Amino acid sequence: MAFDVWLENRTPFATATHVQVDAGGQEVLVAMLSASFQGDADNAGLHPADDQLPVTFGDVPFGNPALSSTRYEADIAPVKPAAEVIVNGTAHAPNGKPVREMQVGLRIGSVRKVLNVVGDRIYDAGSYSAPRPFTTMPIVYERAFGGTTAEGRAEPRNPVGVGFHHAASADKAVRTQAPNVTYPGEPYLSPTDRPSPAGFGALGRGWQPRLGFAGTYDQAWIDTQWPLPPKDFDPRHHLATPPDQQLPQLVGGEEVALVGLTPTGRWNFRLPRIVAPVRLIFDDRIEERSFAADTVIIEPDLWRITLKARLSFVTLRNAATLREIVFGHVSPVWLSARRKRKAYLNPLGGDGTLGNQPVWLP
Repeated sequence: MAFDVWLENRTPFATATHVQVDAGGQEVLVAMLSASFQGDADNAGLHPADDQLPVTFGDVPFGNPALSSTRYEADIAPVKPAAEVIVNGTAHAPNGKPVREMQVGLRIGSVRKVLNVVGDRIYDAGSYSAPRPFTTMPIVYERAFGGTTAEGRAEPRNPVGVGFHHAASADKAVRTQAPNVTYPGEPYLSPTDRPSPAGFGALGRGWQPRLGFAGTYDQAWIDTQWPLPPKDFDPRHHLATPPDQQLPQLVGGEEVALVGLTPTGRWNFRLPRIVAPVRLIFDDRIEERSFAADTVIIEPDLWRITLKARLSFVTLRNAATLREIVFGHVSPVWLSARRKRKAYLNPLGGDGTLGNQPVWLP
C-alpha cells in the first residue's frame, strides 16, 4: 500500500482511516471522523457523549443482514456530493395515550419532512381493518410500503417492507398487513396502491434509486475492469437517504426540530459546530483543514446525535508524502517536532495537547 499514515486524535471523538482503490486503480486514503453528542429529555443542551458512535467499516443492520434495513451506513465513502440527515427513531403517541394515527416530523435547514404513522391493519373481505391503537411505533422500512413475496417478487425500492402484492414484512415481529409508515399525501388504502416507501432511515445500497447510481456491472466490466469499481460509478450512490433528507451542506449551528419522535413530543436543538482543527503533516509542509460534517445521525430514543465527516486523498507520484493526520488542538512546537521527525519534549510536562482550546461549540 502506498499509504502509511499515522492518525493522531487529541479529541473525545472517534477517528479511523481506510484505504481503498478507485475506478482508475489509484489508492485512496479516507480519514473518517465521528463525533457523538448527548442530549436529554429536559433539553438542557448537548455535550460530547461518553459512548461515542464508532467509525463503521461495514453497514450495521437492525437485524438479520439479509432481511433487515440499515441502522448505520458504513463510513468509508470517500466523498458525498451532498449532506444528509438520518433519523433512527420511534413515533411516540402524544402524552403516552394510545392513538390510531399520528404524524411525525423533521426540520433541519431546508429539510421539512412529515410522515404519517398508523396502527397495524389486517386485510379481510376485500378491505383493510381500522388501525389498531398504539403508543409507540418504530419508524423503519420494515413497516413502510414494500416487501418480497413468497414467490420472490420484490419491490425494488424497499424489499424488506410490507404490502407489495400482499407481501409480509421481512421482520417476522411485524404483524401488520399494510404499511404503518407512509407519506401524508400517499395513503395506503388498497392492495393496488403503490406509495413511495416512507421513512427517515438509510436506504439499502441495493435498493432503487441508489442502485441506479452504482454503475454498470456487465460482461464488459468483468472482462476489462473487475475487480475495480465500474467507470460509470456515480458518487450519488454514497448518499444513503432519499432526496428529501439531503442538504447542500452542513455548517453547524443549524436549528433542528423533531416532532412526535420522543416521549416529550418535541426535541429542539442546534447542531454542534466542531472547531478542532485537522492538520496534515507532509514531508515538506503542514496543511490545516476543518471538520466539515456531511452526515448527521439522530437517535431520539438515545437522545444522541452524531456528526460524520471525511477527508480523502489519492496517491500522487512525485509528490510529498502525507505522513500523519492530527485531529485536535496541539502546540506549534509539537507540530514542528513531528514534521521534523523529532521527539517532543516539554520541560513543563504534557503531551502537546492544548487542553484550554475548545474542540466544539454549541
